[in-house]
Amino acid sequence: MKSQHVEPEEAVQIHMDIQAKHHWSHYLDPPARLCEATVNHGLNPDLFFTLHHGVSRVINHEDMHSSS
Repeated sequence: MKSQHVEPEEAVQIHMDIQAKHHWSHYLDPPARLCEATVNHGLNPDLFFTLHHGVSRVINHEDMHSSS
């Protein structure tokens, strides 16, 4: 996956480095791996979510500015 996107563990590190509020992406790896990476870094797994192809999600302005 490296040639197309970052690994779930790298996504968590990037999230922490840039102090992002949320991360959106689609992973071919099991979502459990992303959840495990967030927990290993002491983050709330709810800050990340994965979507199946064709699924959309509305992110409210308040959600983007809530504390992490």
